[in-house]
Amino acid sequence: MRKIIALLSVITGIIIPTGLQAQHEDINFGDLPRPVPSVSSLASYTDAPVSLATGVPDIQFPLLRLTSYDKNIAANLSLGYHPLNTNEAEAGSEVGIGWSMFAGGVISREVVDELDERYDDANWAYHKKNKFNDIYYYNLPGISGKFKIERNIDANTFQVVNLTPNNIKIEYTRTSNTATLIVNSFTITDDNGYKYIFNDYSQAKNYSHPSASGALYKSAFYLTQIKNANNVELLNFIYQKENKNKPGTSELLYQSCKLKTMVSPGIGSIDINYHYDAALEGTMNDPYSITNVSLKNTHSEIISQYGLIYSDGLNQGYIRKLIKINKINLSNPTGNPLETTKLVYNTFYFNSGDGADRACTAIPPETDTGISSLHRVILPTGGMVEYNFEANQYYINKSTPNYVTPESFSDPEVQFIQSFAAVDFDVPNGTTKTYTFQVTGEPNKDKPIYIDFDATKYYPYYGPADPQSFVDYVIDNDPALTSSACYAFNDEALEGRSWSFRILSLKPGSHTIKITGTGGHGIVGFSDIGLKPLPYKNAVSNNKKLGIRIRDIKYYNSELDYVAKKTVAYDYNMFNDPNSVSGYQFYPEMESTSTEYSPIVLYKNVKVTNNEDNGYVKYYFKNPNDYPKTPYTYNGNSTQFWPYYNMTKTGVMDKKEVFDNQNKLVSSVNYDFTFETLNQMPEVPVDGGVTKKAFMKSTKVTTKDYTGANRFVESKTETEFNPVNFKVASVKETSSDGNITERTVTYAAGLADYQNLQNAYMNGIPVKTEIKSNGKLVSNSQVKYENAGNLYPSSVISINPNDNSTKAVIKYDQYDSKGNIRQFTSHYDQTIGSGISTVMIWGYNQSLPIAKIEGATVFDIGNLADDIILKSNADLDASTETALINALDIFRTNSALKNTVITTYTYDPLIGATTVTPPNGMREIYKYDKNGKLTSTVDVNGNVIKDYKYNTKPQL
Repeated sequence: MRKIIALLSVITGIIIPTGLQAQHEDINFGDLPRPVPSVSSLASYTDAPVSLATGVPDIQFPLLRLTSYDKNIAANLSLGYHPLNTNEAEAGSEVGIGWSMFAGGVISREVVDELDERYDDANWAYHKKNKFNDIYYYNLPGISGKFKIERNIDANTFQVVNLTPNNIKIEYTRTSNTATLIVNSFTITDDNGYKYIFNDYSQAKNYSHPSASGALYKSAFYLTQIKNANNVELLNFIYQKENKNKPGTSELLYQSCKLKTMVSPGIGSIDINYHYDAALEGTMNDPYSITNVSLKNTHSEIISQYGLIYSDGLNQGYIRKLIKINKINLSNPTGNPLETTKLVYNTFYFNSGDGADRACTAIPPETDTGISSLHRVILPTGGMVEYNFEANQYYINKSTPNYVTPESFSDPEVQFIQSFAAVDFDVPNGTTKTYTFQVTGEPNKDKPIYIDFDATKYYPYYGPADPQSFVDYVIDNDPALTSSACYAFNDEALEGRSWSFRILSLKPGSHTIKITGTGGHGIVGFSDIGLKPLPYKNAVSNNKKLGIRIRDIKYYNSELDYVAKKTVAYDYNMFNDPNSVSGYQFYPEMESTSTEYSPIVLYKNVKVTNNEDNGYVKYYFKNPNDYPKTPYTYNGNSTQFWPYYNMTKTGVMDKKEVFDNQNKLVSSVNYDFTFETLNQMPEVPVDGGVTKKAFMKSTKVTTKDYTGANRFVESKTETEFNPVNFKVASVKETSSDGNITERTVTYAAGLADYQNLQNAYMNGIPVKTEIKSNGKLVSNSQVKYENAGNLYPSSVISINPNDNSTKAVIKYDQYDSKGNIRQFTSHYDQTIGSGISTVMIWGYNQSLPIAKIEGATVFDIGNLADDIILKSNADLDASTETALINALDIFRTNSALKNTVITTYTYDPLIGATTVTPPNGMREIYKYDKNGKLTSTVDVNGNVIKDYKYNTKPQL
């Protein structure tokens, strides 16, 4: 029976679902190129970012935000959906297939060919100093990209090569192993001096290692701490680590590392809870799923909480899907959610055409292959957004003569297997019958004929035991033609059956089939290659490796509506040839010729239509092909150099044209980019050659607004970029009336007065700004960093453009231990060393200002603010807030401060201000519900100044 089922699956295209296969063939992520399912999906955002050029829409849901002592650094937690992460080769993350949880930071890796650190034993007989080619992807707040570790085999030294055009510094620590490099931790420093420390890791087992039991390796590195340039800890991250053994053994298979808590010292935390599903071990899912996330204050009170609901992976072909995002009602946590976002999926099918190649050497593929893709998002307000995806396509010229012929099967999108004849046969015991069939085509030219022969039932045969029952055929009385079969089966039992599939090469004309045997009846079918009618679209579609792109997005007032109130549609065909797609395939930096990479499709032309006004916008993009390869010598070998690949591999905007519903051009924007190669950087292999890291040297953006036929007003913006930190160095704006404004920015790098910033890698901090109007200098300012004990600004200097005299606009006199400004002086007169001094009192564990005192110094305040600081730190509920307000009122009326101007503040930390009392005493009070939503603003007498209403709708 097993033999019959196997053959049927081959002949009829019945394929066992991959979900069922997973029950028997456990997947070890440690042996896969991307060994950590919870973070592997993040790589797609680097290789194929959200863009019209990639066809990837922006689908994100911000959930929680945790601030820090530094306004530039926060712990944000959000969900993102990427359609390329629905590919069957991609693992479902801890928030379901296609989704990624953006929280904290991680350096994941893609293993190329074999582990970089495979040869970790110098005593092993086959030890060697191998080339390092694994790719590392980094994702941290506000920064993402990838790098590799370059090994100088002769010197046995290692260098981190950042493949992304930014100015971060990547450092590592290593173990004591001298046989190879084994990294212990990474530190990434951005050019503002913030340090991101990755000091924890997950582990996986790789069985391609020479050791018989495989080898554990660090599969990803996780962000544990963020510090500013003054070494103040801003955020820290705590992980839940669990060991999982190989089933039935004590052998460690992997060690997970799940982000459990993000802590902002003195402010609060975000907690993440997980559910472990042992049934999902060995499948293309992370067995851990995030169940809820909570924002808490320093008293461990929940400020905001979301719950995540999933489909049953076991009932979904082992694909776990995120189906609901619930905002928990903190007034009734076990009751109905405060808000619900519902997610609905459908199955997108890659159609292989009307027929598939019936080659003997290949099992015919399924007619349809489906992937689950996000289809609808039902919002808490009751509205609905519908996402419709379609297969990615890339260009191929199908208009050439004899692109396809009936003599060979090469393109299932324009060819198909068609039946041209069938014979119902009935051959009595011991007789033969001959039938005639016609083959059409070009005379004397062989063509493949596909013959499906099925003797559905044998007649009883009472002859000798040998030979037993059979029914077979011969073509044109030539047994050699049918001497071999692609697939054949014969059940010799009484009243059994036989079937076979053969491909014969026959010339057009009349042919015969003679059926012989011990007797039976059945059917024989004849097929050949058919061609679809011309013209063929110049595109390759339905390649699963290419994934899907957005086709249109529809917006509805309600999930019950049938007609969308708004539709945004996307067309990816060439503007000058609608029969040709504008997509082209490109690959990420290729560190191996043996590893199979999934290509990324970039589109040169994208038309976006909005049915609200029936207007449309045409977007033009450049891709790597617009910067051709040139001959190059690498390691003594001739190859090709592909310039600016890291800048163009995700598409570069070239032009934008806006049209109204009358097809009239309304406006256009032209982008002219100049790139420059960083020749000091090492070569990086790419498809068909090598490249080097490049950066954007300059841009010129020309905008034209059309006022009539061939009439327009034009403005230009020209930008030059700094070659050290790749940030804006100068901007020249020419308005439509001819006025020119120029802004020049100077950074710390290379300036002797700012060596302290350079030492802290703060090369991205602007320190000087000049502004010119029509060539005349109108503004010149400089930020000083002259504090001996810290790297915070000490003053802002204005330089008189007429005589170059300087004046301190503001002087920052004193900071606290967290970097908060305690005292600053405005209108500072350098000649007499005085100005208007203002003191800021910071409470709530130094996280929020509770008093602003104008006309005082820190010396004047002394210990007068100690009580309000202590009471703010203890502010927990209404009674403690009242105590704080009373203390602030006493502070405001202190006789020692009678000559000052005071404003005071109170808060519900992580929610918002609760009171603001200006110098005139007219206090405003801000009220919130238990879920942190602002409900009203009232005055000190209880009169409502403003009311706030929120409209949400229960989900069906």
